[in-house]
Amino acid sequence: MVQLQVSEHRAINIRRRSLCDNCSKKNCSSFNQGRVIECNQFKPPFVVFMKCRECGTIYDPYQNIRSLDYELCSECNHAKKDPAPIALVCCL
Repeated sequence: MVQLQVSEHRAINIRRRSLCDNCSKKNCSSFNQGRVIECNQFKPPFVVFMKCRECGTIYDPYQNIRSLDYELCSECNHAKKDPAPIALVCCL
């Protein structure tokens, strides 16, 4: 679970397991006991928009549950270059 500060005195909790965990719709037919990452019937409990730290795009953080950095939009999160992988060397 991630807690996002959306204003000075307000924070929201986003559960990363499934989009259904963050949905307020009752009797949804999309839930299949698995991980749902996209849903056309998704209805968040609060309407929240954030501004991306990198590009300035306004985005919905509830649609960004797979991101590692919630202050970035999904495009900037996926375009972010990963650091060089660590090579493990075993000597006998």
